[in-house]
Amino acid sequence: MSSLKHKISIYSTRAQQVFASFSFKKRSSRISQLDIDKKLVYSLSPRKIPSSRQFKHLHRFLNPKENLVIKICGILVIINLVYLGIVYFKKHIQLTPAVGGIYTEAMVGYPKLVNPLYAASRDVDNDLSRLIYSSLFKYNTNGEIVQDLVENYQISEDKKEYLITIKDKVKWHNGEILTVDDIIFTINLIKDETYRSPLRAELSGVNTEKIDDRTVKLILPEPYAPFLEMLTFGIMPKNIWETIGADAAGLTDLNLKPIGSGPYKFKSLVKSKSGDLKEYHLEVNTEYYNQVAYIKSLNFKFFPDYIEAIKSFNSNQVDGLSYLPFDQRPELLKKDSANIFDLIRPQIVGIFFNQTKNKSLENKDLRIALAKAINKTQILNDIFAGVYKDADSPILKTNFAYNNSITKYNYAPEESRAILKDKTFKIVLTVIDLNSNVAIADKIKTDWATVGMEVELKIIPLEQASNIIKNRDFEALLYGQSVGGDPDVFAFWHSTQTGAKGLNIAGYNNAEVDKLLTEARVDIVVEGRKEKYNRFQEIITAEVPAIFLYSPTYTYVQSKKIKGFDGQAAIEPADRLSNISNWYIKTNKKLTW
Repeated sequence: MSSLKHKISIYSTRAQQVFASFSFKKRSSRISQLDIDKKLVYSLSPRKIPSSRQFKHLHRFLNPKENLVIKICGILVIINLVYLGIVYFKKHIQLTPAVGGIYTEAMVGYPKLVNPLYAASRDVDNDLSRLIYSSLFKYNTNGEIVQDLVENYQISEDKKEYLITIKDKVKWHNGEILTVDDIIFTINLIKDETYRSPLRAELSGVNTEKIDDRTVKLILPEPYAPFLEMLTFGIMPKNIWETIGADAAGLTDLNLKPIGSGPYKFKSLVKSKSGDLKEYHLEVNTEYYNQVAYIKSLNFKFFPDYIEAIKSFNSNQVDGLSYLPFDQRPELLKKDSANIFDLIRPQIVGIFFNQTKNKSLENKDLRIALAKAINKTQILNDIFAGVYKDADSPILKTNFAYNNSITKYNYAPEESRAILKDKTFKIVLTVIDLNSNVAIADKIKTDWATVGMEVELKIIPLEQASNIIKNRDFEALLYGQSVGGDPDVFAFWHSTQTGAKGLNIAGYNNAEVDKLLTEARVDIVVEGRKEKYNRFQEIITAEVPAIFLYSPTYTYVQSKKIKGFDGQAAIEPADRLSNISNWYIKTNKKLTW
């Protein structure tokens, strides 16, 4: 029995060995087959990454759930790639100005004399003259004097001589070269009384001396710090105008078809059947000595009033409004598609006292009480929506000579009542019936009445204003003074200017102020002038010959499709065009890496 078990055990072990041997051979055969299959596949396609054709068959090897996951992941990848691409391009695409386009602007009025001799008298003429003619100096859009035709200049030690060198090879629109002869010729025309230029009074004492074709010496009878401001008139071509006498100067076609050296040149004009000028077209001067403008053409359309001009902007007939009166703002319907620029204007509106007309105004405490009774903030907010800026000095807050440490009379009605001490004073406030003046005067009347003043409003038409001012026929006058870009206010506050022909309408007389104003206008050192004007402001605000209320703005409107306008101030309305070479309509796209 034991022998039989032993044999069975031996046979079982052998069977296991045979089975194991068979299984090994089978696995080896299977591994070999896999290797052969791999080699076959790689022989057909050596790439380890599946091709697009192979990916097409992927769904056959995945279940529905796996297919859905793959699709969702694919969509998310695509969305992320698109998003990242958009973000990248937005960060790296730069829009640059391109040449081309037409800018059309609405103006109120029409051009008559686009001529530097006379243009300063009319805004439309001055606007067009500024574009067509060049000047020695000009105001930039921040109200600063900068060089235009001038390359460099020197001032003599005695401050009476200016040696000016102009830029080389400046061309007139007809291709000829502008020289110093043209500058001397223009100055002599202005000085010639037979031409009746409104600029004559400023330049009558200036003499000229030619050094060479590019250099001229201007000689003053005495030093005058704001002299460069006087050199912003356009230069006229001598070879064209020297044959035109004074009698014909205002009649020649050159007044409407001028030849200058500015950034734009005359192209054409359009008249109605009745002969009225309707449009004026300029084209870019491609040979301009400074940056050539991007906008190819400028068209100006003329309207009889601001209502019609605003309608043309609302109906897309024009791309800009040369000026928008504040009280006409509600008529502007396209505010969302327009840029509204409120440019600082060199004007100060105030109440000027005539102490000889109303003896009670000789009391300084009364004048202080009147100043503290006016709620300027409320006036500016209620009437001008906070756009206009308050004033507390005869010099603009934006001017380098403004003194922020002067006495300021903030709204304090209780203090006003305490000063008046229940006494009754009467005063007549004269106001010119123009723009928002009456609304302002009404609020001032209410403020003064609140503290116990008896106030009468005297509203006069605009045509009577000059006689009222000349004769000083007022007790208190609501009035605006255009003070210019320079802080020189000699004409408004020096005692020699108190007569009927002067602009010192408050009849102010102070010996120290006279001395300061006289010295400041001949001191060309900025710090010296600033010190003198600071002291002047301290004196005049302490004595209160006037109550300074606010400074208005010059509102310029453009369609948002116009790019490149950059400015804060407009000494003259034409100064809004000072950087017109930077404006553009069309753009190029540039990818930056």
